Amino acid sequence: MKKLMFVLICILLFASGNALAVEISWMHVQHREYGNGNALIRLGFGLIDDRGNYLTDNRTVKEVKLYDPDKKELKLAPLNFDSVEEIFGTYDSKNSQWLYSKVWQFESWFDTEIMESLNPGIYWLKVTTTDGKVAERTFAFNRRIVLPIIDSNSIQLQPDLNGNLIWTWKIPMELGQLALNHKTRARASIDIYKNEMIVGYFSIILPTHLAYVFIPLDVAQTINQRGDRFELKVQIETKDKNNRTYSNPLIINEMGHIISDTR
Repeated sequence: MKKLMFVLICILLFASGNALAVEISWMHVQHREYGNGNALIRLGFGLIDDRGNYLTDNRTVKEVKLYDPDKKELKLAPLNFDSVEEIFGTYDSKNSQWLYSKVWQFESWFDTEIMESLNPGIYWLKVTTTDGKVAERTFAFNRRIVLPIIDSNSIQLQPDLNGNLIWTWKIPMELGQLALNHKTRARASIDIYKNEMIVGYFSIILPTHLAYVFIPLDVAQTINQRGDRFELKVQIETKDKNNRTYSNPLIINEMGHIISDTR
């Protein structure tokens, strides 16, 4: 009898130690426009476990609900789950320095299209796991702002004499007036493919007016070693993450060698 009780206690302890505790690490409710003419309203969020690690699959998620500022449940498209290993860069505006990490980090996220229009206010996300636990988070959607889309024809990538890469694009004229009334920023990103599958991601956030990225030779080599096709894009977004635009990609098969761009 004592042996049976010990086994039962061990089972209960093991079960409680493996409860599906998750936390919503970030979320956004965002209007997006793309260089190919598509537009959508997107819900995106990340889930981490009790150790702070991003989930490696979507099996623990049972239900996702989003409510508008009037507490009305919104209609959502089927939920997507994606993951990737990524590296980041940052630009230190104060010291005019480019800073990079070459350590790949795993991140995953969930996203879906919101099938209804947005009104300004607080949106409430509720995620329920398969064992009945609930994670919640809110996000403020302030306003819809029309942002320009970077013309992919203006995107260029050229090596300097030392093999570093200079990535440039043309700033749309309307961004100058827009900056007087709204806080915006740019994000330069690279989707990295290997054998037609996405295997990595690079991104760096910049001041909107900067319109270029300096990529040191060693960072370019780190990206090159990861894949065999690279899609370079430039995003413009409001700093509150309410609005974002995407350029069409500039496609290259080696960092510094342009093969085509898609419209």
